[in-house]
Amino acid sequence: MKNSDKNLSRDRLESLLAAMSGRRVLVFGDVMVDCFIRGVVERISPEAPVPVVSVRKRESLPGGAANVVRNLLALGARPEIVALVGDDGYGRLLLRELAEIGCGTDGLVADAERETSVKTRVVAHRQQVVRFDQETIVAFSDELKEQLKKAIITALDIVDGVIISDYGKGVVEEELFDLLVAETRRRDLFLALDPKVANYELYHDVDLVTPNADEAGQACGFIVTDDSLLAAGARIKERFRSQSVVITRGEEGMAIFPKKRPPLLLPTQAREVFDVTGAGDTVISVLTLAASMAEVTLEEAAQVANLAAGVVVGKTGTATADAREIIAYFKRLQ
Repeated sequence: MKNSDKNLSRDRLESLLAAMSGRRVLVFGDVMVDCFIRGVVERISPEAPVPVVSVRKRESLPGGAANVVRNLLALGARPEIVALVGDDGYGRLLLRELAEIGCGTDGLVADAERETSVKTRVVAHRQQVVRFDQETIVAFSDELKEQLKKAIITALDIVDGVIISDYGKGVVEEELFDLLVAETRRRDLFLALDPKVANYELYHDVDLVTPNADEAGQACGFIVTDDSLLAAGARIKERFRSQSVVITRGEEGMAIFPKKRPPLLLPTQAREVFDVTGAGDTVISVLTLAASMAEVTLEEAAQVANLAAGVVVGKTGTATADAREIIAYFKRLQ
C-alpha cells in the first residue's frame, strides 16, 4: 500500500467543513453517560497498594452513540438519535442534555427493564487510574422494538445519512439492523457502521465500516500488520459486503479502502496524545458528513477525519472538534 500523496489545501478543507454544516444525520446505537472524576494523587493508601485520588472535579457527558451526536453538532450538523435509555436518572440526564445541545430526541425510548449505561473514569494528572461501568444488557420487548422501528422510519425521512454506533449494549440487533439497511438502500442514503466484535454476524451491505486494528483482526481471523493490511481490507469488504473500509490504526494513522479505487495509507496527524476516549466517534462523524456528499472522495473525507482526530486526542475526556479548531490545527501542521 502506498501513502496518500494528495494533500488537502486550506481552501478545500474550509469548503468541506462549511458543507458539513446543516447536514442531517441519524445516529442509531448504544447511548451512555461518560462520567469523569478528576483529581490528583499525593499518596498511596495505607489500606492497600493503590493511589488515593483527591477529587477536584466531576463531569458527566453524553457518551457512546450520544458522543457521535456531540461530534456532529460540533461540526454544525443537525443530528437525530434513535436509542434506548433506562427509565432512570441517568436516562433522563441524557435526554435533557441532548435536547439542550440541539439534538432531536423523539427517538430516545425509555426501557423500564434497563439501567442506563454509565462509564466512570477516575483520572489523575491526565492519567486514567481506573474505570468502572454500570449497565444492564438485556433483550428488549417487542413493544419497544416497534417504537424504535417507528422512530427510525420517521427520522430517515429527514436525514442525509445514517451512522450505526454499536457499543455492544444490545440495541443493535438483527431486525433493526436489517431494517436500516433496507430503508437506507431504498432511499439511497449513506450508511456508516462503527462495529462491535460481538455483532459481526449481523453486519452486511453498508457503505462504510470503520474498525480499529484489533476489531479488523478479529473480523479477518489474523493480526493486522503492515504486511497484511491489503488482505485485511479485502476480507472486511467481503465479509460485511461493505462498499468502503477505513481501518483506524492509532499512532500509525488510517488505512483507507475506497470503493473502486486503490487503497491508501494516511499517517496520523496527532502531535500530542492525552486521551483517545471517543476518538473513533469523531472519525466516523466526520467521515459520514463528508463521504455522504457526492462530490467528496473517501480519501478527502479521511484526511479531514484524521485532522479532527488529531485535535480530539490532544484534549482530555470525551472531546469534540469544531471547524475552527480543525482549521487552526491544519495551519499548525503546515
